[in-house]
Formats: sequence, structure tokens, C-alpha cells
Amino acid sequence: FIMAKQVEQLEKEKKELQERLKNQEKKIDYFERAKRLEEIPLIKTAYEEQRVHDMELWEQQEEERITTLQLEREKALEHKNRLSRMLEDRELFEARLKASRRTVYEDKLKQFQERLAEERRNRLEERKKQRKEERRITYYREKEEEEQRLREEQLLK
Repeated sequence: FIMAKQVEQLEKEKKELQERLKNQEKKIDYFERAKRLEEIPLIKTAYEEQRVHDMELWEQQEEERITTLQLEREKALEHKNRLSRMLEDRELFEARLKASRRTVYEDKLKQFQERLAEERRNRLEERKKQRKEERRITYYREKEEEEQRLREEQLLK
């Protein structure tokens, strides 16, 4: 009997514990749902505020970028105007430089042409002498061959 009462008591405690847990779970769910319902409008307003803030920041940065670009353009135009005054001097300098380099080039070309003509003359002379020598050697060889042939003919006769 005591055992049965004890088991009954334990089951009763177990049921009560489960019921308390179930009630506590319902309360937590209710509070979470309520909290979310309260947070949703706050989150939306925070998001809108952040979006507006980001938009303002972007517009400000865009304005700064545009003014920076305008300043850079103005500086570039000032540079261009300042350097355009030097254009004539630069062109004069380039013309002088090209003229001096052309004279140096023409001098070197003239020297090269002279050396080339001299070398051609020397080679032609050398070739002329060589051909003359070859003709002389050929002449004497043919003459000797002719004499040899005549001697052989004489001997045969």
C-alpha cells in the first residue's frame, strides 16, 4: 500500500512538474511573441533612420567627390595654360636639337659614304689586279700547252 501511495505521489509530482513546465513554456512563448511584436516597429524605424542616414552620407560623399574633381580640373587647366606659354620655347628647343642631331647624322653619313667609296675603289683595284694576274697565268698556261702540243706533233711527225 505504501509503495502504491509512493508511486502515486511520484506520478502526481511528475504531472505537476510537467504542467508547470508547460505553463512556463507558454509564458515564455507569449513574452517572446509580445517582445517581437513590440520590436518589429522599432526595427523598421531604426532601418528607415539608417537608410536615411546612409543616403545623406552618400550624397555628402558624392558632393565632395564632385567638388574634388572640379578642383582637379581647374588645376589641370591652370597647368595647361601655364605650360602653353612655354610651347614656343619647347618647339624652338626641339628644332635646334633636331638640327644639331641632323648635322651630326649627315657628317657621319658623309664619312661613311667616303669610306664606302674608298673601300669599293680598293676592292675594284684588287679585283682588277687579280683578273689581270689570272689572265696572264691563263695566257702563259695556254701558250705552254700550245707549245707542248706542237712539240708532241713534231715528235709524232
